Amino acid sequence: MRVLLLHATRISFRTMEKAVRDPPDPPSSGVYSNCLVAFVTVEDGDSVEEAERAAGDAILQAGRLGLKTILIYPYAHLSSNLAPPSEAYRVLVAMEQAIRSRWDGEVYRAPFGWYKAFELSCPGHPLAELSRLFKAGLTPKYSGAPLEEASHKGLVEKWLLERDPWSLETKDLVSRFDVEGPQGIIMLWKLESRLLREFGVKRRVKVPPPETVYGLLGATHIAYTCSKWGGEGLTLFWGGLGDSLISSRSPPTSFLETLNKRLLEDSITVNLGSEGLEAGDVKGRVTLYKARKGGAVPLIVEVEKPDGILYCLGPVRSIAIALLDAGLKDADAGITPQIPFWLAPIQVALIPVSEAQTAYADSIASRLSTMKVRVRIMGEGGLGARIREAGRLWIPLVVVLGEREASTNTITLRRRWEPGKQEVVSLEDFIGEVSKLNI
Repeated sequence: MRVLLLHATRISFRTMEKAVRDPPDPPSSGVYSNCLVAFVTVEDGDSVEEAERAAGDAILQAGRLGLKTILIYPYAHLSSNLAPPSEAYRVLVAMEQAIRSRWDGEVYRAPFGWYKAFELSCPGHPLAELSRLFKAGLTPKYSGAPLEEASHKGLVEKWLLERDPWSLETKDLVSRFDVEGPQGIIMLWKLESRLLREFGVKRRVKVPPPETVYGLLGATHIAYTCSKWGGEGLTLFWGGLGDSLISSRSPPTSFLETLNKRLLEDSITVNLGSEGLEAGDVKGRVTLYKARKGGAVPLIVEVEKPDGILYCLGPVRSIAIALLDAGLKDADAGITPQIPFWLAPIQVALIPVSEAQTAYADSIASRLSTMKVRVRIMGEGGLGARIREAGRLWIPLVVVLGEREASTNTITLRRRWEPGKQEVVSLEDFIGEVSKLNI
């Protein structure tokens, strides 16, 4: 089921001609003001379950906007995979009935099976237009109620349902780090490689992709995936690099703490099962990180198995982005944000003061490269601008090379974890320090 939710200051429609042979609704017209319009396309395979989830979501959105009227508008143009007319009508009626049974506002439904002329006025605020997709399959509930209804009743906080938890600043940082590109993707690769080593993972198993990986809905689907396919020493993957869960018998909490303590300090635990979040017959609990924007990001799922607890950590991409998000929280608190040396896409920045030191920078870069250290020579622009750019990329070690350093075989070193401090050290001492850090 695909739904387009619009806040309409005014909508009017009138039936024109039949779209199906025997429309189940009579022709009609209507005019509504300050309402939520749900343009609904019922797809092949949709059922009452999807209708109930869509109803709860519409109620939740109407509540956010302070609206007292919902208009369900049959709209067959959001998909090419349409359900048969009789089935689509049944699902639409089920959605209407579900809203009526849970909500004290007014509910209307435009007639099904007709081509309609309509006029619509929509304000331009951020929540005025939302698109939703409800797939057939697992219907998550919280203490017996669908998630959207549970939120409306106050059983769960609204931020736990957020499907896009990342702030604009976090998204900008992901772009700056090029996490999905050639340079930054090494961050995902190093993180997954370290997890494989830390938890003794030996095998990879391809699984169906979760419907989503954020909020309580994502927690439900990750828990289901972990329970059904997870096992000792397995990586569960479904897409590109970073689309993976690491399953293990060892608790992964200490590993997350080594990345950034905020990942656990700014998290909550939700129980899985009849007393909390239902994910089929899965029992256990899930740890969700509260993102800077306020949305929930599942990081750890603990599933109760007959032979003990199975832990699933990830998805790996969620951990990487949450780490950047936690760094921005540090920055908000006046703390220099950073990531571990071994994980940084660029570990060392070499900044020659002038072209005369380029050869010295090249020789240092060559030595670091043989040690498999990720190094970048930053030679263009003013000295201050290059140092600031290294800071924007959270590069752990920034090395400035001037005439004095080149003539004495030394470097001027700035360590990101010691903000405001720099020191001159010998090149050999620097190489030794990098060797110890790059484990």
